[in-house]
Amino acid sequence: MMDQVDLMSSSLLPMNLNTDYPVIVRAEGRHLYAADGRVYLDGASGGVGAVNIGHAVPEVLAAIAEQSQKVCHANASLFMNAAALELAELIVQEFAPEQMNKVYFVSTGTEATELCVKFARVYHLYQGHPERSKIISRWSGYHGSSLAALSFSGRTSRRTDFQPYYFPSIRIRPAYHFRDGRGMSEEAYAQVCARDLEDAIVREVPETVSCFIAEPFVNTMGACPAPADYFELVREICDRYGVLMISDEVVTGYGRTGQRFGIDHWNTVPDLIACGKGLSGGYSPIACAIVHDKIWDVLKSHPSGNTVAGYTHAANPLSAATAKAVLRYIFDHDLVTRSAQIGEHLQGLLRHRLGDHPHVGDIRGR
Repeated sequence: MMDQVDLMSSSLLPMNLNTDYPVIVRAEGRHLYAADGRVYLDGASGGVGAVNIGHAVPEVLAAIAEQSQKVCHANASLFMNAAALELAELIVQEFAPEQMNKVYFVSTGTEATELCVKFARVYHLYQGHPERSKIISRWSGYHGSSLAALSFSGRTSRRTDFQPYYFPSIRIRPAYHFRDGRGMSEEAYAQVCARDLEDAIVREVPETVSCFIAEPFVNTMGACPAPADYFELVREICDRYGVLMISDEVVTGYGRTGQRFGIDHWNTVPDLIACGKGLSGGYSPIACAIVHDKIWDVLKSHPSGNTVAGYTHAANPLSAATAKAVLRYIFDHDLVTRSAQIGEHLQGLLRHRLGDHPHVGDIRGR
């Protein structure tokens, strides 16, 4: 077994040639075990929020083993499978906001955000509005690593190298109260940011705008929440101009913020939710779009019967059974409530110990 990896001779091409990567051979609970004997505390939850219930949870491993004895692949363009049907039902019944009752499964968070944008496009097409094609997002927002997702992302450090390949999209201010809203209450700053969205829609001509996509908490800015009242105002503006609202919950979904979804902190129901990462707890690749009834009503009334084109591993039964076990574990152990309690405890400790530190400007997160 390899204790160290010579990246120049290894057949595996890494993300960075200058990084000394440990070779992980085992994981359990909150720890990762390397071939050279070192033990790592998985403080980043498997990178960015994927491992949300820990490694090697027995109930999840049992579900993987059981499903692997039944069926591991059934192409979604030809078949349904029981694991995906049951997972969709669990998401709708126990996690999704009211009036969001349909789920479409893919493999990654990047695919999920693109899928939501596709659903927005199909929704407008089926209503006879092909001119609605523009996507609005926020600077510093990050919605995935594909060329399409980078086109409507706002994280400049990820976008720079591939600039020639992007399609046009519109970006507005990132709603960053600490840096941009000094001297204003969160509620007053939310009004400013909401007007920024409305101005962009009006400037682009409302009849050409398809959707607005945003993360409730922007991970790439450091767990940065939108200001109080922001998404309620966004919801009103999107409704006023016929623009679909997409909540990117790839990082924040399934209890990470002390609510089922990050958007729940704003008492707002979006039209589409993009999910990934914590959906399967890092055990298997799976992601999804959760679809509002108003979109479903349009899809089911169209004579073609088409929704969106599928993917090879869409609704993969092995991944679906895995995700179902993860979500069942979250629900049965009330980990959403525990997340809120631990978050409040950590916030209190941070504010007590660092709140008056001259080098600490903002303590935030959920």
